[in-house]
Amino acid sequence: MVHFLLRGKPTYVNFGILVLRLALGISMAYHGYLKFLGGASGLYKVGAMLAALGVPGYFEFFGAMAAICEFLGGILVAFGLFTRLGSLLLAGVLFTATLLHVDAGFFSWDYPSQMGFAALAIFFMGGGRYSVDCSLFGK
Repeated sequence: MVHFLLRGKPTYVNFGILVLRLALGISMAYHGYLKFLGGASGLYKVGAMLAALGVPGYFEFFGAMAAICEFLGGILVAFGLFTRLGSLLLAGVLFTATLLHVDAGFFSWDYPSQMGFAALAIFFMGGGRYSVDCSLFGK
């Protein structure tokens, strides 16, 4: 037991990457799916939040882009297929969400920032052994 707690093995590390990928990927894919369920008015509301950052009109388009990045990025990360691309899509959306909530207090921006850091960690680690990337492209 002490050996397990004190020494890292590649199997444990790859299993940890899998757990992180699944947690982040499934959560973000579901967030994107829910944005699509809101229809055109829901996507407009998501995009309209960008007005606070000085982004001009086309709010429905920007809302759709956020939903696509969350859904597609989440699916790619969860499966470990083009993992780094998927994690960059998620990191971009989560960075924007963090910026939008900075003024609302710690508990408003904490969640998107932590998820964004998880996406960045996955970007640097890659998909790991238990990913489609590993099956297709090797290590």
